[in-house]
Amino acid sequence: MSQTIAFPDSVKADLLKIATVGNFVRAKEVLSRGKPDELVLESDDEAQVVVNVARVEMMKTMLQCPFWDEDDPRHDAAHEERFHDVVNGLFEKTVSYIGQDFEVVTRI
Repeated sequence: MSQTIAFPDSVKADLLKIATVGNFVRAKEVLSRGKPDELVLESDDEAQVVVNVARVEMMKTMLQCPFWDEDDPRHDAAHEERFHDVVNGLFEKTVSYIGQDFEVVTRI
């Protein structure tokens, strides 16, 4: 039985774009369902697929922006901004909305 949850349309659009560019077939299928401001999920497995897209983007950002920490002597403000955009935006919002209704792994 499917469950529909409210979800920020901008975050859904970003996740769908990442899934499309990465050719994440199942993620594209799941993220294409429903209205722009909702997710229609059939199971914990599908919820995990969506969270995994955010996890992949988080890991990619960690690799691309390693000097985000202001305590690092090589600190780069652009790295910090991008890192926090992903952590506080895409990743945390995805986990927050989905984690309320589904059992998902969020650890990076």
